[in-house]
Amino acid sequence: MSLNDLVVGLAVGSFATGIISFLIYRIRVKKQSKISYSTPPTKQLTIPEEEAKSAKQEVKTLLLEKDLLSSAITRVFELEAQDQISKDERDFLVKKYKEQLQEVDKKLENLELIIEVSELENLRNELVNLLSRKIDEVDKKLEKAINRLDVQKIKSTPQIPSSEKVTQPTQPPTKVEKRPPRPLESSIERELKRYREEILKALEKLEQIDVEETS
Repeated sequence: MSLNDLVVGLAVGSFATGIISFLIYRIRVKKQSKISYSTPPTKQLTIPEEEAKSAKQEVKTLLLEKDLLSSAITRVFELEAQDQISKDERDFLVKKYKEQLQEVDKKLENLELIIEVSELENLRNELVNLLSRKIDEVDKKLEKAINRLDVQKIKSTPQIPSSEKVTQPTQPPTKVEKRPPRPLESSIERELKRYREEILKALEKLEQIDVEETS
């Protein structure tokens, strides 16, 4: 076996090994990119939108009524202090207005529960839709990136060298001027940052509801 045959044989073996390694890598990447995920489905609204809107409007009216009843109770005590009504009349009026206040509070409690359910369901569906859209966008970008990676791997695989060695004229090494690295933000980093900001805004809305509920 000549030296040229040995060189060609080694080159062919190296090339074949590179192709096999690349195919194994590609299969692994494809498998990882096809990992299934499932986003939670959007929830059917328990409270129709019109009912929730009507409840909000009724709450405004009841709050005004509650304020008027509270003012009426205060006014009753003022009238008694001015000797314009008797103690019995005061007790009768105060009892009447307090009963009305209890009825208003009960209605407000029911309406606020309807509003809370409606807002939480809408917020949940908004989060699901937002995450679903962002996952689809990331998947599309990931698929394109994997395709580019496949092309890059094919281009970077070793080629079979020629049996005849071509001598290249030696040239003095060129002096490369070192430049300080510039801390640039890649387009992918900007996209991911934008996705995170949108998701965080949606989560802030949920936290705001928790704060209002506990206050």
